Amino acid sequence: MASLARHRALLLLLGAGLALRLVLAFVLFPGQGYAGDLGLFWQWATALAANGPGGFYASVSSANYPPGYLFVLWPIGLLGQPALLKLPAILADVAIATLLYAGGTRWHGPRVGLVAAGLFLFLPVSWYDSALWGQVDAVGTMVVLAALLLLVEGWSEAALATAVLAILVKPQYAIALGVVVPVLVRRHLLRPGSGPMPVIGPRLSRLDAALGGLLRDQGPRRLASSAVLAGLVAILVLLPFDIATYAPASLADVPVIGNVAGLLGLFGRLGSEFSVLTANAYNPWALVGSPSLAAVVGGGSGSWLPDSLPVLGSIPAVTVGAVLLVLVGAVVAGGLLVRDGTAPILLGFTVLALAFFVLPTRVHERYLFPFFATGALLAAPGIGRAAALAVVALMGTINLHAVLAGNLFIGTGTGGGRGGFGGAGGGGPGFGAINLPFGDLARDQVVVTAVAIGLGAAMIILLATWAVLVLRPSSARLRVRRPAWSR
Repeated sequence: MASLARHRALLLLLGAGLALRLVLAFVLFPGQGYAGDLGLFWQWATALAANGPGGFYASVSSANYPPGYLFVLWPIGLLGQPALLKLPAILADVAIATLLYAGGTRWHGPRVGLVAAGLFLFLPVSWYDSALWGQVDAVGTMVVLAALLLLVEGWSEAALATAVLAILVKPQYAIALGVVVPVLVRRHLLRPGSGPMPVIGPRLSRLDAALGGLLRDQGPRRLASSAVLAGLVAILVLLPFDIATYAPASLADVPVIGNVAGLLGLFGRLGSEFSVLTANAYNPWALVGSPSLAAVVGGGSGSWLPDSLPVLGSIPAVTVGAVLLVLVGAVVAGGLLVRDGTAPILLGFTVLALAFFVLPTRVHERYLFPFFATGALLAAPGIGRAAALAVVALMGTINLHAVLAGNLFIGTGTGGGRGGFGGAGGGGPGFGAINLPFGDLARDQVVVTAVAIGLGAAMIILLATWAVLVLRPSSARLRVRRPAWSR
């Protein structure tokens, strides 16, 4: 009876979260969102329907996504229904909540599983991104979360392959490798057998026997098998597409190699697309420069500042931001080489997700999204932690609201045209800017400054929490109910 009641509670929770998003997307704000993004997605969907994946990149100059999400856009284009563009992210929100419930219930108990799912579903930052904006960050986050859950349970090959798949949805999810790779190195190279043994049913037992006991082996060959499976997944995703368009001419016609080189070429293009201090992210870089982004959006005039701006002597901002991110990545990776388990894996990724938003330049306002998935699992066991997550979510929502609600456009300052706030212009057929109140308040200089400082402070607190977990794993503040192997 208790199990049935929990399942009913979960279904009610998921149904309410789905209903909220459907009402927002298709009843209250039909055909509205960030029109520029929705217009691009529809352009790509129709190009896929017309040319197939083999002619996509050559026919669409605006294409700046790797192939992963294009598989989702393709059927939408074939159906000829632009109204469906918000649906994949909405469904991914619900899938994330389901994964959070599964993980929270297994490691902490059913109450925590329900709280984690509810936190993610109803903190506004999640439904702002999918149901209002029309962006797809939930899809990549869903894949990353699945990779982390697989990693916790000891499915090494599947965890690395799924993490690579997330990168092929959006390259920003490469931060997951900063968790998956050091954990696999620890389990299978530095301390073989220290990780969990995956629970293998009868069918997988037969496969394991055919593979010579590979799935139960905890030695170095698991690293090789994980890399092989991840590589196969990447190749299968890349092969249908003409992504070799972005490869050097000498490699473009080489099977497989040309596809991989094209993917790297696309990533290089993306990395230099917005060479600015901050592309609307309310992080500490929004307070740097004259005029800073905070001053510009708060009623001043100016443009996005290039991140070639010297900030430490002659050292440009882009270098400072990259070095800081690498240092945090090294701290997390080093900690995971020392301490494995559910809490280190989840907290390590949460640290990297926040660091990716706070520290580097060229960050967009939506890049904080993955933080809230693992953050919900970490916050669910206690009211204080849930309140802290809600505060960070409020700051993230203010940033999203500021960009989505208004029609303030800012020059890039790099000769690359204009980007900025609001969804007006650049939309496809049937897409309009969404009209939300209080946009000016969310762009007030005091508000921008408070959010930027608040997120910087959250970064410091989270790093301190990480140090406590790695150095004092039995600390009461961090104690969670985990599988026996991870205690």
